[in-house]
Amino acid sequence: MQGQVGEGATDVDADLEGHRVTASLPRAWPRRSADRQRLPRRRSWADRCLAILRWGGLARLLPATTTVNRYLFTPLRACCRRAGQNGLPVRTSMKLHFIFPRWQKLLESRRDLAETLSGYQIGDFQMAGLGACTAAGAVPAGHSVTLVDQHVAPVDTSVQADLVCLSFFTPQATAAYQIADDFRAQGVKVLAGGIHPSVMPDQTLEHCDAVVQGPVEGLWETILADLAAGRLKRRYQGASAAPFATPRRDLFQHSKYLRTGIVQISRGCHFDCSFCVVPSHGGQRVVPRPIDEVLTDIIELPYGSFFFGDENLLFPDAANREYRRELLSKMAERGLRKVAFTANYPHFVTAPKADDLELLAAARVRQIYLVAGLKRPLCDELPDPQLVARVQQLREHGIHTFASFYLGNDDDPAPVEPLINEFCERTDTNIAEFIIHTPYPGTAAFTELDRAGRIIDRTWEHYNGANVVFEPLHESRESLLDRYISLWRAFYEPITPAEMRRRYMRGFGRGVFGVDRRVAGRPDGT
Repeated sequence: MQGQVGEGATDVDADLEGHRVTASLPRAWPRRSADRQRLPRRRSWADRCLAILRWGGLARLLPATTTVNRYLFTPLRACCRRAGQNGLPVRTSMKLHFIFPRWQKLLESRRDLAETLSGYQIGDFQMAGLGACTAAGAVPAGHSVTLVDQHVAPVDTSVQADLVCLSFFTPQATAAYQIADDFRAQGVKVLAGGIHPSVMPDQTLEHCDAVVQGPVEGLWETILADLAAGRLKRRYQGASAAPFATPRRDLFQHSKYLRTGIVQISRGCHFDCSFCVVPSHGGQRVVPRPIDEVLTDIIELPYGSFFFGDENLLFPDAANREYRRELLSKMAERGLRKVAFTANYPHFVTAPKADDLELLAAARVRQIYLVAGLKRPLCDELPDPQLVARVQQLREHGIHTFASFYLGNDDDPAPVEPLINEFCERTDTNIAEFIIHTPYPGTAAFTELDRAGRIIDRTWEHYNGANVVFEPLHESRESLLDRYISLWRAFYEPITPAEMRRRYMRGFGRGVFGVDRRVAGRPDGT
């Protein structure tokens, strides 16, 4: 937030209330004793206040009730605030403390399943998130940034920070609100961003001082200037076309994480799916990340495998197809030895041509996260011979399937267990998970069910796919939950933990549970 007033400005720095303040002053302000003789004998009160900035730090050492604080530093702070409001640059070096709130994993909500599947590394694994470290990566230089992931470390509410920044989606909202309340009770400003604050800003503002709706890239200069001037706005609107920040993955350092990362390749989506929150947060068109930035991000990953965090990699339209082919071709040309995996829905998985499968294999994509039962009901998707054939073709290219089956779709009137079992057998599904359909705020599905009076639970921590938060159309809540638990047990009880570990390494790479010697210490993975 650097700037100047007029031509030939200079800076006078001082430490005020623990912050680094820079006021831009006319060149006439003296720097040497010889220059002082040219100044008028009488100076304005504003000039005197700015001169006192050279004493920076004194305010922190004195009680608030002292005469010097009451009659000197209080007007000085007001002067600085007015300077910011009048366009005079006031630059502050601040400490930003980012927090990634905890949310219950699928099996954490079901202790009986957690005990049955202990050691299977499914439903409760830890992977370093992308939102918080990307927001941290967008912070301008000169500010102190720290980050804590509540999944692996406790939140210390006594930490000294000028601004606490929360990044979260709906299942994390319950924990995020509590964290925000705790910090605000101590007088610390709290900023919230991410999917849930973007689609539920009014509720979020009941717990936080400010909300960023959409991407935070391109907003930090304004946010920090407003914070320094004491006029933090309630809402900030991000732009989907903003430049992409480089994630600060170095802030995530903990042995409990799986050795795999997330790479962003786009922002927003032009499809208007009833269950999806992406357009509400990232914009209603796909904004591709420059391919060179993506390649650099992949090369610098400290892991031997990574997940493409955006579904447009397999979108069938011309623009995304061209992007996919250029990205995968360059990955293959670089000879990167890092294992990649991506996610998509059945009708998009069947869309790519045969040469696209060759490109996926050449780029070392080793697994497809197949999300079934969301865009269309399972009774339509799973019997599709094109889908079964495509999954078999992917396997022939060394690309395995991690299938995610959504239960409770209104258009699935009959039990779908036979369809799921047959599909897994025919396709030799590598890994499977089972999720109860969850309508998220900000989606058409949530709005429709809410209007019909079918939303029965608004405790956001329950919105993790392991709880029934709406009234099912064709069965009771208890019946849906029983089927969910039965499917987990039926798939995994015949599989030993050792076999499960091999399946993970098959799809995520050999180094997913620890340091892969082939990539350790070699950031390009070659």
